[in-house]
Amino acid sequence: MGTQTIIRPPVFAVALSVMLLAYAGTSSARDYSVVDVVGDSVSAGVNPDYYSLFRAYGWVHMLYGSAGATGAPPVLTITNVWPDVAHYNSAVSGSKASEWVNTNSYSYLATVKNHHPDLVFVMIGGNDALAYASDGVFTEQEKSEYKTNLTHIVELLQADTPTPDIVLIGYYDLLDGYSSNLPPAYASYAILSQATVDGNRIIQEIAEARHCFFVSIYESFMHHCYGAELGDTGHIAPDYVRTPLTSLDIHPVTTGHRAIYERIYAQLIDLDEIPRFTRISMESNRVLLGWSSSIGQKYALEQSASLTQTNWCTLPQTNAGLPPENLVTNSVDTSQTLFYRIRVLD
Repeated sequence: MGTQTIIRPPVFAVALSVMLLAYAGTSSARDYSVVDVVGDSVSAGVNPDYYSLFRAYGWVHMLYGSAGATGAPPVLTITNVWPDVAHYNSAVSGSKASEWVNTNSYSYLATVKNHHPDLVFVMIGGNDALAYASDGVFTEQEKSEYKTNLTHIVELLQADTPTPDIVLIGYYDLLDGYSSNLPPAYASYAILSQATVDGNRIIQEIAEARHCFFVSIYESFMHHCYGAELGDTGHIAPDYVRTPLTSLDIHPVTTGHRAIYERIYAQLIDLDEIPRFTRISMESNRVLLGWSSSIGQKYALEQSASLTQTNWCTLPQTNAGLPPENLVTNSVDTSQTLFYRIRVLD
């Protein structure tokens, strides 16, 4: 970065008389060195399609470029985005959020922290939800307990060096919103659809409070699970789970894992484009500017009345990265066209 500059292809957004120009220093994108995963069996790669082979193959394997049993690895992998990144998968099958913050050991998190990642994907809580819902009620106390445990995981990760960017991933609804229609034999899962909604809301709240990125896979899975047998008239092929309902399995099959992989790969692209303007709004003589940001960067917001001007005015504050988005409000003269750009600082 420093004094040499590379201007990436301009990204313009117009709002009244204000224009935005995305700009960076010698690095035109956010690079990560070490990536790891906190998770349970879904992230560990448990996959009903592979039970007979006694091996794991899931969304993390796809993201990292591993081939499946019958096909080549995905064309788009994490090394397409960051060629030299070291990547780990520390997910533990069967684990709960409560076990990742067990004060007797912290052994699961110790594995992650020993890798010193600067980017961590966290998808944990599915087994907690199943345990909480086993009596047919997801109580406020249980919600609070899960929120406390997941928050603690994030806090412990953010206390590491370097401080990583964290992507919290929500869960899919195994029953497509129709868990209340389950037959008596599956009564313990009757509240699962609502519990998934409640759990995802908690995950998103933590992401917002702790400055993490949030990825929802809820919408991607909806109508691809067991709802077809429970009254879901909007069911869509292919199935992302092992069917029929009598073979109920909480783990995605290969197509389901691929759906998660595709959503996470899209998040990689978003991360790689940091910083990128994300919003602009104006009220009276004040403009609100927002851009995607990383905890590992610092930014200067610059203003000019002309793209041909060589000396841009740097606004007073230096903005430390505050994921997922930095926001700045600036007073403007609405009688002139203004251009803004972001510069990544050393």
